[in-house]
Amino acid sequence: MLYKAMFVDDEYMILQGLTMIVPWDELGFEVVYTAKNASDALAYLANHTVDLLITDIQMPEMNGIEMIQQAQAAGNQFFSIILSGYQEFNYVKQGMALGVRNYLVKPVNKTELRTSVAAIAEELAAQQQLAAEKELYQESSLLLWLNDELNESEYLHLLSMQNGDVKPPYTVMQFLGEPAQLATISRLWQKADQPFVLAGRIEEGQLTVIAVGERQKVIDRLNQVIEEKQEACQVIVSETAIAWEDVYHAYEKIKQVQSLQSFYPDLFMAEPIIPVSILERNEEQPLLSFNKALTIGDRKTVQSELDDIFGTLTQAQTDPEHVRYTAFLLFNDMYRQLPALSDENHEAILNKIKEAQSLADLRELFDDILRLVKNKPSQKRYSEIVQKTIQLIEEGFTHDLTVKAAAEALHVSVVYLGQLFKKETDMSFNQYVNRVRIKQAQKLLLHTMQTVSEVGDSIGYNNTNYFSKMFKKLTGLTPKEFRDQYSQQYESLE
Repeated sequence: MLYKAMFVDDEYMILQGLTMIVPWDELGFEVVYTAKNASDALAYLANHTVDLLITDIQMPEMNGIEMIQQAQAAGNQFFSIILSGYQEFNYVKQGMALGVRNYLVKPVNKTELRTSVAAIAEELAAQQQLAAEKELYQESSLLLWLNDELNESEYLHLLSMQNGDVKPPYTVMQFLGEPAQLATISRLWQKADQPFVLAGRIEEGQLTVIAVGERQKVIDRLNQVIEEKQEACQVIVSETAIAWEDVYHAYEKIKQVQSLQSFYPDLFMAEPIIPVSILERNEEQPLLSFNKALTIGDRKTVQSELDDIFGTLTQAQTDPEHVRYTAFLLFNDMYRQLPALSDENHEAILNKIKEAQSLADLRELFDDILRLVKNKPSQKRYSEIVQKTIQLIEEGFTHDLTVKAAAEALHVSVVYLGQLFKKETDMSFNQYVNRVRIKQAQKLLLHTMQTVSEVGDSIGYNNTNYFSKMFKKLTGLTPKEFRDQYSQQYESLE
Protein backbone atom coordinates (compact mmCIF):
# COMPACT_ATOMS: atom_id res chain seq x y z
CA MET A 1 0.00 0.00 0.00
CA LEU A 2 1.35 3.43 -0.99
CA TYR A 3 1.63 6.32 1.46
CA LYS A 4 -0.38 9.46 0.63
CA ALA A 5 1.33 12.72 -0.35
CA MET A 6 -0.17 16.19 -0.88
CA PHE A 7 1.50 19.30 -2.37
CA VAL A 8 0.54 22.91 -1.66
CA ASP A 9 1.86 25.85 -3.73
CA ASP A 10 0.29 28.90 -5.30
CA GLU A 11 2.36 28.41 -8.47
CA TYR A 12 0.86 25.86 -10.88
CA MET A 13 4.22 25.03 -12.49
CA ILE A 14 5.76 24.21 -9.09
CA LEU A 15 2.89 21.81 -8.35
CA GLN A 16 3.32 20.11 -11.71
CA GLY A 17 7.08 19.96 -11.28
CA LEU A 18 6.81 18.34 -7.86
CA THR A 19 4.67 15.52 -9.24
CA MET A 20 7.38 14.69 -11.82
CA ILE A 21 10.70 15.54 -10.17
CA VAL A 22 11.04 12.18 -8.39
CA PRO A 23 9.45 8.72 -8.96
CA TRP A 24 6.94 8.90 -6.13
CA ASP A 25 5.64 5.35 -6.54
CA GLU A 26 9.17 3.95 -6.28
CA LEU A 27 9.59 5.85 -3.04
CA GLY A 28 6.34 4.36 -1.75
CA PHE A 29 4.04 7.37 -2.23
CA GLU A 30 0.92 8.27 -4.19
CA VAL A 31 0.21 11.95 -4.88
CA VAL A 32 -3.43 12.16 -3.81
CA TYR A 33 -4.00 15.93 -4.01
CA THR A 34 -2.42 19.22 -5.11
CA ALA A 35 -3.73 22.45 -3.58
CA LYS A 36 -3.16 25.98 -4.89
CA ASN A 37 -3.47 27.63 -1.46
CA ALA A 38 -3.73 26.91 2.26
CA SER A 39 -7.54 27.14 2.40
CA ASP A 40 -7.85 24.55 -0.36
CA ALA A 41 -5.43 22.26 1.48
CA LEU A 42 -7.22 22.59 4.83
CA ALA A 43 -10.56 21.87 3.18
CA TYR A 44 -9.14 18.64 1.78
CA LEU A 45 -7.61 17.66 5.13
CA ALA A 46 -10.96 18.14 6.84
CA ASN A 47 -12.17 14.91 5.17
CA HIS A 48 -8.99 13.07 4.18
CA THR A 49 -5.68 11.97 5.67
CA VAL A 50 -2.20 12.27 4.23
CA ASP A 51 1.16 10.94 5.33
CA LEU A 52 3.34 13.62 3.74
CA LEU A 53 2.62 17.29 3.07
CA ILE A 54 5.01 19.41 0.99
CA THR A 55 4.15 23.09 1.05
CA ASP A 56 5.42 26.45 -0.11
CA ILE A 57 6.15 28.87 2.72
CA GLN A 58 4.91 32.13 1.14
CA MET A 59 1.33 31.99 -0.11
CA PRO A 60 -1.59 34.49 -0.22
CA GLU A 61 -3.83 34.76 2.87
CA MET A 62 -1.98 32.13 4.94
CA ASN A 63 1.62 30.93 4.85
CA GLY A 64 2.74 27.29 5.01
CA ILE A 65 3.69 27.40 8.70
CA GLU A 66 0.27 28.74 9.71
CA MET A 67 -1.44 26.11 7.57
CA ILE A 68 0.51 23.28 9.23
CA GLN A 69 -0.35 24.71 12.66
CA GLN A 70 -4.08 24.76 11.85
CA ALA A 71 -4.01 21.27 10.34
CA GLN A 72 -2.26 19.84 13.40
CA ALA A 73 -4.63 21.66 15.74
CA ALA A 74 -7.53 19.95 13.91
CA GLY A 75 -5.99 16.56 14.66
CA ASN A 76 -4.18 15.84 11.40
CA GLN A 77 -0.90 13.96 11.68
CA PHE A 78 1.62 13.92 8.85
CA PHE A 79 5.26 14.48 7.97
CA SER A 80 5.99 17.79 6.27
CA ILE A 81 8.62 19.42 4.07
CA ILE A 82 8.71 23.21 3.52
CA LEU A 83 9.74 24.90 0.27
CA SER A 84 10.90 28.52 -0.03
CA GLY A 85 12.41 30.84 -2.58
CA TYR A 86 15.02 31.93 -0.03
CA GLN A 87 16.50 30.73 3.28
CA GLU A 88 14.91 32.32 6.35
CA PHE A 89 16.10 31.17 9.76
CA ASN A 90 12.87 32.24 11.49
CA TYR A 91 10.81 29.91 9.27
CA VAL A 92 13.28 27.10 9.85
CA LYS A 93 12.97 27.58 13.61
CA GLN A 94 9.13 27.60 13.50
CA GLY A 95 9.13 24.55 11.24
CA MET A 96 11.34 22.60 13.65
CA ALA A 97 8.84 23.33 16.45
CA LEU A 98 6.09 21.79 14.29
CA GLY A 99 8.12 18.72 13.43
CA VAL A 100 8.89 19.76 9.84
CA ARG A 101 11.40 17.22 8.48
CA ASN A 102 13.23 19.41 5.98
CA TYR A 103 13.41 22.96 4.62
CA LEU A 104 14.28 23.05 0.92
CA VAL A 105 15.21 26.17 -1.03
CA LYS A 106 13.74 26.59 -4.51
CA PRO A 107 14.59 25.49 -7.13
CA VAL A 108 14.31 22.15 -5.39
CA ASN A 109 17.31 19.87 -5.66
CA LYS A 110 16.05 16.50 -6.94
CA THR A 111 18.60 14.46 -4.99
CA GLU A 112 17.96 16.31 -1.74
CA LEU A 113 14.17 15.90 -2.12
CA ARG A 114 14.51 12.22 -2.89
CA THR A 115 16.75 11.66 0.13
CA SER A 116 14.28 13.45 2.43
CA VAL A 117 11.26 11.56 1.09
CA ALA A 118 13.05 8.19 1.32
CA ALA A 119 13.91 8.88 4.97
CA ILE A 120 10.29 9.77 5.72
CA ALA A 121 9.11 6.57 3.99
CA GLU A 122 11.44 4.53 6.23
CA GLU A 123 10.10 6.25 9.34
CA LEU A 124 6.50 5.69 8.23
CA ALA A 125 7.26 1.99 7.71
CA ALA A 126 8.83 1.79 11.18
CA GLN A 127 5.77 3.48 12.70
CA GLN A 128 3.45 1.04 10.94
CA GLN A 129 5.48 -1.92 12.16
CA LEU A 130 5.43 -0.61 15.73
CA ALA A 131 1.68 0.03 15.56
CA ALA A 132 1.08 -3.48 14.19
CA GLU A 133 3.16 -5.04 16.97
CA LYS A 134 1.34 -2.99 19.59
CA GLU A 135 -2.04 -3.98 18.14
CA LEU A 136 -1.04 -7.66 18.10
CA TYR A 137 0.17 -7.49 21.70
CA GLN A 138 -3.01 -5.76 22.83
CA GLU A 139 -5.21 -8.26 21.01
CA SER A 140 -3.30 -11.19 22.46
CA SER A 141 -3.52 -9.69 25.96
CA LEU A 142 -7.26 -9.05 25.60
CA LEU A 143 -7.90 -12.64 24.53
CA LEU A 144 -5.83 -13.93 27.45
CA TRP A 145 -7.69 -11.63 29.84
CA LEU A 146 -11.10 -12.75 28.60
CA ASN A 147 -9.99 -16.34 29.20
CA ASP A 148 -8.58 -15.43 32.65
CA GLU A 149 -4.96 -16.15 31.77
CA LEU A 150 -3.18 -12.90 32.78
CA ASN A 151 -1.28 -12.31 35.99
CA GLU A 152 -1.44 -9.06 37.95
CA SER A 153 1.37 -7.17 36.21
CA GLU A 154 0.13 -8.27 32.76
CA TYR A 155 -3.42 -7.15 33.55
CA LEU A 156 -2.28 -3.75 34.86
CA HIS A 157 -0.16 -3.27 31.75
CA LEU A 158 -3.19 -4.11 29.60
CA LEU A 159 -5.21 -1.46 31.44
CA SER A 160 -2.49 1.12 30.86
CA MET A 161 -2.70 0.43 27.12
CA GLN A 162 -6.45 1.02 26.87
CA ASN A 163 -7.50 4.12 24.99
CA GLY A 164 -9.00 6.62 27.42
CA ASP A 165 -11.43 7.77 24.72
CA VAL A 166 -13.03 4.32 24.48
CA LYS A 167 -16.01 4.72 26.80
CA PRO A 168 -18.70 2.20 27.83
CA PRO A 169 -21.05 0.51 27.24
CA TYR A 170 -19.52 -2.64 25.75
CA THR A 171 -21.14 -5.61 24.04
CA VAL A 172 -19.13 -8.81 23.48
CA MET A 173 -19.82 -10.90 20.38
CA GLN A 174 -18.41 -14.31 19.51
CA PHE A 175 -18.68 -15.14 15.80
CA LEU A 176 -18.49 -18.80 14.80
CA GLY A 177 -17.77 -20.03 11.29
CA GLU A 178 -15.17 -20.79 8.65
CA PRO A 179 -11.87 -18.82 8.83
CA ALA A 180 -12.33 -17.09 5.44
CA GLN A 181 -15.84 -16.04 6.40
CA LEU A 182 -14.69 -14.72 9.79
CA ALA A 183 -11.84 -12.77 8.17
CA THR A 184 -14.39 -10.89 6.04
CA ILE A 185 -16.58 -10.20 9.09
CA SER A 186 -13.50 -8.92 10.93
CA ARG A 187 -12.82 -6.40 8.15
CA LEU A 188 -16.44 -5.22 8.22
CA TRP A 189 -16.20 -4.44 11.94
CA GLN A 190 -12.86 -2.71 11.48
CA LYS A 191 -14.45 -0.49 8.81
CA ALA A 192 -17.01 0.48 11.45
CA ASP A 193 -14.10 1.89 13.52
CA GLN A 194 -14.53 -0.65 16.29
CA PRO A 195 -11.29 -0.68 18.36
CA PHE A 196 -11.49 -4.25 19.74
CA VAL A 197 -11.77 -6.72 16.86
CA LEU A 198 -9.86 -9.76 18.15
CA ALA A 199 -9.00 -11.93 15.17
CA GLY A 200 -6.31 -14.04 16.84
CA ARG A 201 -8.41 -17.22 16.89
CA ILE A 202 -9.99 -17.02 13.47
CA GLU A 203 -8.17 -20.19 12.38
CA GLU A 204 -9.91 -21.96 15.28
CA GLY A 205 -13.28 -20.84 13.90
CA GLN A 206 -13.84 -18.00 16.39
CA LEU A 207 -13.81 -14.21 16.08
CA THR A 208 -14.33 -12.07 19.18
CA VAL A 209 -15.52 -8.46 18.95
CA ILE A 210 -15.84 -6.19 21.99
CA ALA A 211 -18.15 -3.61 20.42
CA VAL A 212 -18.18 -0.14 21.90
CA GLY A 213 -21.30 2.02 21.89
CA GLU A 214 -25.00 2.10 22.65
CA ARG A 215 -26.39 -1.43 22.49
CA GLN A 216 -29.13 -0.88 19.91
CA LYS A 217 -26.66 0.73 17.51
CA VAL A 218 -24.32 -2.23 17.97
CA ILE A 219 -27.16 -4.66 17.23
CA ASP A 220 -28.19 -2.64 14.16
CA ARG A 221 -24.61 -2.78 12.90
CA LEU A 222 -24.49 -6.52 13.64
CA ASN A 223 -27.56 -7.07 11.46
CA GLN A 224 -25.90 -5.05 8.69
CA VAL A 225 -22.74 -7.14 8.93
CA ILE A 226 -24.70 -10.38 8.69
CA GLU A 227 -26.73 -9.02 5.78
CA GLU A 228 -23.58 -7.83 3.94
CA LYS A 229 -21.91 -11.21 4.46
CA GLN A 230 -24.94 -13.13 3.16
CA GLU A 231 -23.55 -16.47 4.29
CA ALA A 232 -24.45 -18.84 7.07
CA CYS A 233 -22.98 -17.25 10.19
CA GLN A 234 -23.64 -17.61 13.88
CA VAL A 235 -22.87 -15.11 16.61
CA ILE A 236 -23.36 -15.22 20.38
CA VAL A 237 -24.14 -11.77 21.82
CA SER A 238 -23.50 -10.85 25.45
CA GLU A 239 -25.46 -8.64 27.76
CA THR A 240 -24.33 -5.01 27.87
CA ALA A 241 -21.38 -4.28 30.17
CA ILE A 242 -21.35 -0.79 31.66
CA ALA A 243 -17.79 -1.01 33.01
CA TRP A 244 -14.59 -2.44 31.56
CA GLU A 245 -14.24 -4.94 34.43
CA ASP A 246 -17.71 -6.32 33.56
CA VAL A 247 -16.58 -7.33 30.06
CA TYR A 248 -14.98 -10.44 31.57
CA HIS A 249 -18.31 -11.50 33.08
CA ALA A 250 -20.11 -10.81 29.80
CA TYR A 251 -17.68 -13.15 28.06
CA GLU A 252 -18.22 -15.81 30.74
CA LYS A 253 -21.89 -15.98 29.70
CA ILE A 254 -20.81 -16.48 26.08
CA LYS A 255 -18.65 -19.42 27.16
CA GLN A 256 -21.66 -20.90 28.98
CA VAL A 257 -23.67 -20.75 25.76
CA GLN A 258 -20.80 -22.44 23.89
CA SER A 259 -20.71 -25.15 26.55
CA LEU A 260 -24.45 -25.68 26.07
CA GLN A 261 -23.90 -25.82 22.31
CA SER A 262 -21.26 -28.53 22.66
CA PHE A 263 -23.64 -30.64 24.76
CA TYR A 264 -26.67 -30.02 22.52
CA PRO A 265 -25.15 -29.40 19.06
CA ASP A 266 -28.56 -29.17 17.32
CA LEU A 267 -30.16 -26.83 19.84
CA PHE A 268 -29.28 -23.47 18.24
CA MET A 269 -28.47 -24.62 14.73
CA ALA A 270 -31.12 -22.44 13.04
CA GLU A 271 -30.42 -19.25 14.99
CA PRO A 272 -27.93 -16.81 13.40
CA ILE A 273 -27.90 -14.52 16.46
CA ILE A 274 -27.89 -16.13 19.90
CA PRO A 275 -28.30 -13.72 22.85
CA VAL A 276 -26.88 -15.03 26.14
CA SER A 277 -30.38 -14.57 27.58
CA ILE A 278 -31.16 -17.83 25.79
CA LEU A 279 -29.64 -19.49 28.84
CA GLU A 280 -32.68 -18.43 30.83
CA ARG A 281 -35.08 -19.28 27.98
CA ASN A 282 -33.76 -22.84 28.03
CA GLU A 283 -33.76 -23.06 31.85
CA GLU A 284 -29.97 -23.28 31.79
CA GLN A 285 -28.63 -22.26 35.18
CA PRO A 286 -25.99 -19.54 35.19
CA LEU A 287 -23.39 -21.51 37.17
CA LEU A 288 -21.08 -18.60 37.91
CA SER A 289 -22.57 -18.09 41.39
CA PHE A 290 -21.96 -21.78 42.21
CA ASN A 291 -18.36 -21.42 41.07
CA LYS A 292 -17.95 -18.42 43.38
CA ALA A 293 -19.52 -20.34 46.26
CA LEU A 294 -16.97 -23.12 45.77
CA THR A 295 -14.17 -20.57 45.84
CA ILE A 296 -15.58 -19.12 49.08
CA GLY A 297 -15.43 -22.69 50.36
CA ASP A 298 -18.15 -22.40 53.03
CA ARG A 299 -20.31 -25.52 53.27
CA LYS A 300 -23.59 -23.75 53.98
CA THR A 301 -23.04 -21.30 51.10
CA VAL A 302 -22.44 -24.16 48.66
CA GLN A 303 -25.47 -26.08 49.95
CA SER A 304 -27.62 -22.95 49.60
CA GLU A 305 -26.52 -22.51 45.98
CA LEU A 306 -27.32 -26.16 45.27
CA ASP A 307 -30.74 -25.74 46.85
CA ASP A 308 -31.44 -22.70 44.66
CA ILE A 309 -30.30 -24.45 41.47
CA PHE A 310 -32.24 -27.67 42.05
CA GLY A 311 -35.24 -25.71 43.32
CA THR A 312 -35.36 -23.78 40.06
CA LEU A 313 -34.98 -26.98 38.03
CA THR A 314 -37.84 -28.57 39.97
CA GLN A 315 -40.12 -25.56 39.61
CA ALA A 316 -39.46 -25.41 35.85
CA GLN A 317 -40.11 -29.16 35.47
CA THR A 318 -36.92 -29.32 33.46
CA ASP A 319 -36.28 -32.17 31.05
CA PRO A 320 -34.35 -35.01 32.81
CA GLU A 321 -31.53 -34.96 30.26
CA HIS A 322 -31.08 -31.25 30.81
CA VAL A 323 -31.03 -31.78 34.57
CA ARG A 324 -28.29 -34.40 34.20
CA TYR A 325 -26.33 -31.98 32.03
CA THR A 326 -26.61 -29.28 34.74
CA ALA A 327 -25.49 -31.80 37.37
CA PHE A 328 -22.56 -32.76 35.14
CA LEU A 329 -21.43 -29.10 34.95
CA LEU A 330 -21.83 -28.63 38.70
CA PHE A 331 -19.77 -31.71 39.50
CA ASN A 332 -17.03 -30.85 37.02
CA ASP A 333 -16.67 -27.50 38.76
CA MET A 334 -16.38 -29.27 42.12
CA TYR A 335 -13.85 -31.74 40.76
CA ARG A 336 -11.75 -28.90 39.38
CA GLN A 337 -11.71 -26.98 42.67
CA LEU A 338 -11.68 -29.76 45.26
CA PRO A 339 -8.44 -31.78 45.11
CA ALA A 340 -9.81 -34.26 47.67
CA LEU A 341 -11.81 -35.86 44.84
CA SER A 342 -9.84 -38.59 43.09
CA ASP A 343 -10.00 -39.90 39.52
CA GLU A 344 -11.92 -42.91 40.87
CA ASN A 345 -14.42 -40.58 42.56
CA HIS A 346 -14.80 -38.72 39.26
CA GLU A 347 -15.71 -41.79 37.26
CA ALA A 348 -18.02 -43.21 39.91
CA ILE A 349 -19.94 -39.95 40.38
CA LEU A 350 -20.32 -39.36 36.64
CA ASN A 351 -21.89 -42.82 36.37
CA LYS A 352 -24.29 -41.98 39.20
CA ILE A 353 -25.30 -38.75 37.42
CA LYS A 354 -26.03 -40.72 34.23
CA GLU A 355 -28.06 -43.31 36.13
CA ALA A 356 -29.99 -40.91 38.40
CA GLN A 357 -33.75 -41.31 38.08
CA SER A 358 -34.93 -38.14 39.83
CA LEU A 359 -33.99 -34.64 40.88
CA ALA A 360 -34.08 -35.76 44.50
CA ASP A 361 -31.50 -38.47 43.77
CA LEU A 362 -29.17 -35.92 42.15
CA ARG A 363 -29.57 -33.41 44.99
CA GLU A 364 -28.73 -36.12 47.51
CA LEU A 365 -25.72 -37.13 45.42
CA PHE A 366 -24.24 -33.66 45.87
CA ASP A 367 -24.68 -33.88 49.64
CA ASP A 368 -22.80 -37.19 49.46
CA ILE A 369 -19.99 -35.48 47.51
CA LEU A 370 -19.71 -32.75 50.15
CA ARG A 371 -19.49 -35.38 52.88
CA LEU A 372 -16.88 -37.27 50.85
CA VAL A 373 -14.44 -34.33 50.61
CA LYS A 374 -14.73 -33.35 54.29
CA ASN A 375 -11.37 -33.91 56.01
CA LYS A 376 -10.09 -36.03 53.13
CA PRO A 377 -6.49 -35.39 52.03
CA SER A 378 -5.77 -33.99 48.57
CA GLN A 379 -5.33 -36.60 45.85
CA LYS A 380 -2.19 -36.74 43.69
CA ARG A 381 -4.16 -37.04 40.49
CA TYR A 382 -1.77 -35.08 38.26
CA SER A 383 1.39 -36.02 36.39
CA GLU A 384 4.70 -35.56 38.20
CA ILE A 385 5.56 -32.33 36.36
CA VAL A 386 2.16 -30.74 37.08
CA GLN A 387 2.36 -31.88 40.70
CA LYS A 388 5.78 -30.21 40.98
CA THR A 389 4.35 -27.06 39.39
CA ILE A 390 1.56 -26.98 41.97
CA GLN A 391 4.15 -27.39 44.71
CA LEU A 392 6.11 -24.42 43.29
CA ILE A 393 2.91 -22.34 43.28
CA GLU A 394 1.98 -23.28 46.85
CA GLU A 395 5.49 -22.46 48.06
CA GLY A 396 6.05 -19.30 46.01
CA PHE A 397 2.65 -17.67 45.47
CA THR A 398 3.65 -14.63 47.55
CA HIS A 399 6.16 -13.66 44.84
CA ASP A 400 5.61 -12.51 41.25
CA LEU A 401 5.37 -16.09 40.05
CA THR A 402 5.11 -16.75 36.30
CA VAL A 403 4.79 -19.85 34.16
CA LYS A 404 8.13 -18.90 32.59
CA ALA A 405 9.86 -19.00 35.99
CA ALA A 406 8.22 -22.33 36.80
CA ALA A 407 9.27 -23.78 33.43
CA GLU A 408 12.87 -22.69 33.99
CA ALA A 409 12.89 -24.23 37.47
CA LEU A 410 11.56 -27.53 36.06
CA HIS A 411 13.78 -27.42 32.93
CA VAL A 412 10.90 -27.65 30.46
CA SER A 413 9.59 -25.32 27.75
CA VAL A 414 7.09 -22.62 28.71
CA VAL A 415 4.62 -23.67 26.00
CA TYR A 416 4.74 -27.34 27.01
CA LEU A 417 4.23 -26.60 30.71
CA GLY A 418 1.42 -24.13 30.05
CA GLN A 419 -0.46 -26.57 27.81
CA LEU A 420 0.06 -29.57 30.11
CA PHE A 421 -0.98 -27.62 33.20
CA LYS A 422 -4.17 -26.36 31.52
CA LYS A 423 -5.00 -29.82 30.20
CA GLU A 424 -4.68 -31.56 33.59
CA THR A 425 -6.09 -28.90 35.95
CA ASP A 426 -8.54 -27.23 33.56
CA MET A 427 -7.04 -23.93 34.74
CA SER A 428 -4.29 -21.75 33.35
CA PHE A 429 -1.15 -21.28 35.45
CA ASN A 430 -2.23 -17.74 36.43
CA GLN A 431 -5.75 -18.87 37.28
CA TYR A 432 -4.31 -21.47 39.65
CA VAL A 433 -1.96 -18.93 41.25
CA ASN A 434 -4.84 -16.53 41.82
CA ARG A 435 -7.01 -19.22 43.39
CA VAL A 436 -4.21 -20.25 45.76
CA ARG A 437 -3.70 -16.62 46.72
CA ILE A 438 -7.41 -15.96 47.29
CA LYS A 439 -7.71 -19.09 49.45
CA GLN A 440 -4.84 -17.83 51.60
CA ALA A 441 -6.42 -14.37 51.69
CA GLN A 442 -9.63 -15.90 53.03
CA LYS A 443 -7.72 -17.53 55.89
CA LEU A 444 -6.03 -14.24 56.78
CA LEU A 445 -9.31 -12.33 56.63
CA LEU A 446 -10.98 -14.88 58.90
CA HIS A 447 -8.20 -15.49 61.41
CA THR A 448 -6.12 -12.29 61.60
CA MET A 449 -6.73 -8.59 62.12
CA GLN A 450 -4.70 -7.57 59.06
CA THR A 451 -6.19 -4.82 56.92
CA VAL A 452 -7.30 -5.60 53.37
CA SER A 453 -4.20 -3.84 52.07
CA GLU A 454 -1.93 -5.87 54.37
CA VAL A 455 -3.62 -9.12 53.32
CA GLY A 456 -3.12 -8.26 49.65
CA ASP A 457 0.56 -7.47 50.21
CA SER A 458 1.20 -10.63 52.19
CA ILE A 459 -0.18 -12.95 49.47
CA GLY A 460 1.72 -11.38 46.58
CA TYR A 461 -0.51 -8.63 45.17
CA ASN A 462 1.29 -5.32 44.75
CA ASN A 463 -1.88 -3.34 44.03
CA THR A 464 -4.69 -3.31 46.61
CA ASN A 465 -7.30 -2.33 44.05
CA TYR A 466 -6.32 -5.25 41.82
CA PHE A 467 -6.41 -7.62 44.82
CA SER A 468 -9.94 -6.49 45.71
CA LYS A 469 -11.11 -6.88 42.10
CA MET A 470 -9.59 -10.36 41.84
CA PHE A 471 -11.12 -11.38 45.18
CA LYS A 472 -14.58 -10.24 44.06
CA LYS A 473 -14.13 -11.79 40.63
CA LEU A 474 -13.53 -15.23 42.17
CA THR A 475 -15.87 -15.07 45.19
CA GLY A 476 -18.52 -12.49 44.28
CA LEU A 477 -17.65 -10.55 47.45
CA THR A 478 -15.16 -7.83 48.32
CA PRO A 479 -12.59 -8.79 50.99
CA LYS A 480 -14.47 -6.66 53.54
CA GLU A 481 -17.82 -8.26 52.65
CA PHE A 482 -16.27 -11.71 53.01
CA ARG A 483 -14.83 -10.88 56.44
CA ASP A 484 -18.10 -9.35 57.65
CA GLN A 485 -20.20 -12.29 56.43
CA TYR A 486 -18.00 -15.22 57.47
CA SER A 487 -15.82 -14.13 60.39
CA GLN A 488 -18.30 -15.62 62.89
CA GLN A 489 -19.63 -18.55 60.86
CA TYR A 490 -17.45 -20.34 58.36
CA GLU A 491 -17.31 -24.11 57.82
CA SER A 492 -14.71 -25.21 55.29
CA LEU A 493 -15.68 -27.75 52.66
CA GLU A 494 -12.45 -29.65 53.25
